[in-house]
Amino acid sequence: MVSVVIPTYNAAPFLPLLLEKLREQTLLHELIVIDSESTDNTRELVKGGNAALIQIKKAEFNHGATRNLGLSIAQSDIVVFMTQDALPASSNTLKQLVTMLQSRDDIAMAYGRQLPYAQTGLFGRLARLANYPDVSVIKTKALIPQMGIKTCSCSNSFAAYYKNDLRSVGGFPSDTVLGEDVSVAARFILKGKAVAYAADAEVYHSHDYTLSEEFKRYFDIGAFHESQQSVLREFSKAESEGLKYVMQEWQYLSKNGHVGLIPVQVVRTIAKYAGYRLGSWHRYLPNQLKRTLSMHSSFWK
Repeated sequence: MVSVVIPTYNAAPFLPLLLEKLREQTLLHELIVIDSESTDNTRELVKGGNAALIQIKKAEFNHGATRNLGLSIAQSDIVVFMTQDALPASSNTLKQLVTMLQSRDDIAMAYGRQLPYAQTGLFGRLARLANYPDVSVIKTKALIPQMGIKTCSCSNSFAAYYKNDLRSVGGFPSDTVLGEDVSVAARFILKGKAVAYAADAEVYHSHDYTLSEEFKRYFDIGAFHESQQSVLREFSKAESEGLKYVMQEWQYLSKNGHVGLIPVQVVRTIAKYAGYRLGSWHRYLPNQLKRTLSMHSSFWK
């Protein structure tokens, strides 16, 4: 058995199908839901779904600390973290992720492939296809020269950890606006552990961000990278990987008949970079401004 931990907030649009897909999983698991004062019927749906419901105040939610709470409650040695909008693509999704985690003794965490929902727009779809390819890889310290910061790239939208390994690096950081998963993966890799990407463990999970949302998301990413320099400095700078992704977007748009969208892509790239640079200077900005610029305004207390 494994433990599945899902933080929720106003998750009613997702829960009926998510709970159904989790009930269909071939791998036995306990389900722990940590809800942050939802104002819809999230809690009622969870209570009817054979899950343990933990309630916290909305103001207390933190990407790292809330998941550490789930870790402390989990009964199993393996803990799978998901988000409320990540939907298993098959009944073997959990089993395939855990199988990858257990495939080598040095693997401390494994994360799965995220597929775009059918209704996802072009840029959201491209982001998923570029960042979650169809080939699995086991990432170690030896790959840092080749992969740079992508060596520690991962996502808690669907990821499995050994509880003891996670505790050995201090759990998830609670002082970052996001990226708690990437910080832990970096620490694993620097300690000689491996991080596995399981391409056959698939969930549907994607977003169509507006221009403003892209700016805010990259503000948070910039703030995260700056605050975690003590861990991330061993990896290449994120800007270099960002440039590679921009080139991938251009090539994709050109080859697939979307040349007319290149100006849109340029504007989106400028917004991302501006947000990232501002985020990297967050220590010099007042909290009131950071709350305006961030996608996670409640973090900046």
